[in-house]
Amino acid sequence: MKFAACWTAVVAAAPALAGPVEVLYTKITGHPTAVIPGARDLAGSLTFAEFRAMEGLYGSADGSRWLMKGRTQLGTDLETMLMLGAANAGSVLVQEGQPAVGGGFYDFIGSEAGRFDDFGNAAFSVRARTNQTGVPGVDQHRVLKYTLSSATLSPAFQELDPYTGLSDTTVSGDETVGNSVGSIHLLNDGRIGCQDSTINNIHTSRRPAIFYDRVAFHQTNVTSVNAMGGLGSRLWTTINANTFFTTPDGAHWVAIGDITGGTVLNVLVRDGDVVIQQGEAVPGSVLVAGDIFQAVQSSSGHWMARGRDNSGTTAAAPDWAVLDGALVAQTGQPITPGSGELWGDTLSGVAVDNAGNYVVMGNTSGTSDADAVMVLNGETVVLREGNRVDLNNNGQDDDDAYFGRGNDALTPFSANNVFLAQDGYLYAIINIRNEAGQDLNSTPAFGTPNALVRLCVGAGCAPPACDPDVNCDGAVNGFDVEATEQAVNGDFSNFCQASADLNGDGAENGFDIETEEQRVNGAPC
Repeated sequence: MKFAACWTAVVAAAPALAGPVEVLYTKITGHPTAVIPGARDLAGSLTFAEFRAMEGLYGSADGSRWLMKGRTQLGTDLETMLMLGAANAGSVLVQEGQPAVGGGFYDFIGSEAGRFDDFGNAAFSVRARTNQTGVPGVDQHRVLKYTLSSATLSPAFQELDPYTGLSDTTVSGDETVGNSVGSIHLLNDGRIGCQDSTINNIHTSRRPAIFYDRVAFHQTNVTSVNAMGGLGSRLWTTINANTFFTTPDGAHWVAIGDITGGTVLNVLVRDGDVVIQQGEAVPGSVLVAGDIFQAVQSSSGHWMARGRDNSGTTAAAPDWAVLDGALVAQTGQPITPGSGELWGDTLSGVAVDNAGNYVVMGNTSGTSDADAVMVLNGETVVLREGNRVDLNNNGQDDDDAYFGRGNDALTPFSANNVFLAQDGYLYAIINIRNEAGQDLNSTPAFGTPNALVRLCVGAGCAPPACDPDVNCDGAVNGFDVEATEQAVNGDFSNFCQASADLNGDGAENGFDIETEEQRVNGAPC
């Protein structure tokens, strides 16, 4: 019973800040959380479907909307989909096999889930096919825009549309959109940023490039950035897919790629300046930067990145995380101030909100059944492997479901799939198991046992503090217990609060009287 034994210790060390881990969706066959709202059959009618996979997640800065890529159990013709959600519920927005904007049928969703502007509108990419079932026929890559006010999708641009502003080695001006456009993100002024590694009618040495509304912004072997280490201005030698993103107001952008510098150097560029460079010190650290794995920006311009040093190319090489140019986490350093628990060799994701609050998730030097954590602002563990998750969403930690894997040597994280919203909620795709050490996966099992969860980690979503003075006479004593007993029995004449459900279990009964008695005797809310 290793898992049960570790639970008590873990909860004491690392509770969530405000209530249990709320489960939105899972892959548990037959469980209500596995049902995909809005899934359709080949005739376009709503149909029962369950999750096969959860593959990508991104949310709006204010937390009002989120997008999640996933797969259904409906078979190969209806499998891939994109879900649009608000708070703790979502519905299918785009699904394979359904009629596509621009004609034909959706084939699959682009490799990123898409991005929002500051008004709840979003943009993302899809592939459309001519045949609804069987052999896809002719495929075409498309970029779509979702408009919140009308809840509609509209075409933005598509494969073979013309680009402008590119420079070729011979004739320029005939370049067109390729079949794998990524880094799709929507700006407040309506422009759409993207990266294209598959530009048509151009020499391979002049792609990839990044664009706003199909107008070239930076291009491989054409555009320079300001390098570190005294290298001065250096050309891009490549710009990585799904790493170019701009704040919705257009003020700041980031991209990961390589530049020339004697040898090819991996870099993170922000607003034209290299801020992390392979072979140079990671800001605030003695580590020398190697690979850069992830870079994110908040809508307000705070940025984070994570990667590993240059001592090796294996997972054992030390990892680092940086916020706004300052080191916030590193292999071998305490996960929180004064802790004897140290960050391990793998940081799996970072996120930052508009106020600069941030989350780092990764493994630690702890025991194998509790060595994966999410840490808020370098100070508080908000989720730890072995913590229970609230599968039935009754507000209580009473379900046989835990953050982790049946094999605790496997990571319980879904890399990069975490975002932190300004309303105080943290959303993430994690993996879950039961107390017996079995993955809570689909049947038959596919991939990892994903669950979409959210946690309240900030003041914006925290419930108001309780007040044991329930009769509002200015004192906390036996009269408050008496007033609670009266309220539970239907008499609210001496009870001044909105509800007598003091323990938050959804019912007004004797347990609430007991809760009030405990509070009167000094128990915390």
